[in-house]
Amino acid sequence: MNSKEKVNAKRLLHHAYDVMMLLKGGNIEVDDAKAHANLLKQANNILKYELDRAISIQKYENIKIRDIEDEE
Repeated sequence: MNSKEKVNAKRLLHHAYDVMMLLKGGNIEVDDAKAHANLLKQANNILKYELDRAISIQKYENIKIRDIEDEE
């Protein structure tokens, strides 16, 4: 995956498949595949968080909640 590409579930699954094929072909070690799996898990958690956040913003649009992500 290119670091400037937008990530979605389809790209994550495609990358996971590519890693499995590399592992099956003996091109990468098991530890490398585990590292990729951990990164994919973290990326998936971020996508789930963004989805949950979008749903809650839409559901509770009139509630005034401090947006901590925009603060520095």
